[in-house]
This record gives sequence, structure tokens and C-alpha cells, in this order.
Amino acid sequence: MKIKWIGKYNGNNLPTADVEAGAKSLPEVTTKSVFMLIPILLIFALFVYCKGVYLGGVSFSRPAWMTGIVIGLLFFPVHEFLHAICFPAGSQVFMFYTRQGLGITCTTPMTRNRYIFVNLFPSMILGGISLILFLVIPCTYAFTSTVLCVFSLLHLGGGYADYLNIIHLLKLPKNTDIQISGAKIYWRQCDK
Repeated sequence: MKIKWIGKYNGNNLPTADVEAGAKSLPEVTTKSVFMLIPILLIFALFVYCKGVYLGGVSFSRPAWMTGIVIGLLFFPVHEFLHAICFPAGSQVFMFYTRQGLGITCTTPMTRNRYIFVNLFPSMILGGISLILFLVIPCTYAFTSTVLCVFSLLHLGGGYADYLNIIHLLKLPKNTDIQISGAKIYWRQCDK
């Protein structure tokens, strides 16, 4: 895998690929996808509530919140790198930024299940593991617990566009190939 920095996404500077005739595009992820944050926040609040009621309580501190935010934001390039390592071997991956943050794309074709994994992996590693650690660390370690909570929230919430892609991908047949070209994600059913 090779990563190439392309700078700011300006609407037409993402790499394109020759997409097979008959390929269909997935619905675009728009700013409306921010509504995916609502169920994420509700589930997250449920975890915090369960820790508070059943796992010994919750104790937050303001300096720890700020520290968690800073550390979480500093890890967003790692989040994108984790996406990158999931693409097929030998792929060229392109990294860019927008007003919403960093992004990554790759024009190498892949299976539907692999692309689901590409979308899910960073959130599960950075957000999921830190959420589990938050749940098991006693509330007497308020600073560490708070940092993990905020870090987890940022990386689980930051993947909202990835989750929307996964929802669209799960509606496709299992024997589907995916290819990204420009700002669109194309799919076609294989004869496998």
C-alpha cells in the first residue's frame, strides 16, 4: 500500500477509475448523514449509564474532557491510516482533507465484505477498544476514564459516514464488487 497526499478536496480532484459498464453507484454520503450521530450518541449514553449504575459509577473531570478531545483529534490521521491498511495489497491510497476532516480513497476494486471491513475497522479499533477500557476502568481513575470516554466518543461518532456506507452496502447482494471512482462508490453484482 502506498499513500499519496492530494491536499484539499475541491470537488473534482479525487482519482478516478474505469468503472465497468452497468455498475451502479451507492447513494452519496451527504451532510444529512450527520443524523447517524443520534443513534450513536444514544447507544453511547446507554453505555455511560450502565457504567454509572451497574459498574461502579462514573466520574468526569473537565481537564480530562479537554485532554480526551485533544488526543482524540490527534488520532484522526491514525483513524484514516487504519482505513488505508484495509484496502487490497498493492493498492494506492489517496488522502485528502475537507471541512469535515480527513478522508481517504482508493480506486482498487474489492469485494463488498472487504469494503464493509474497510469502513468498520478504524471505529472498532480506536472507538470500540477505548469504550471497553472506559467500561472496565474503575471510576476512581477519573482522569483516565474520562479521557477514554471522550476518545471513544470521538472515534465512534467520527465514523458516522462509514456507518452510512455500511448500511447501503448491507442492502447489496453478497457477491458484489465495489470500486470507488472520484467521489462515487460503484457496485456491480458478480457471477461468482
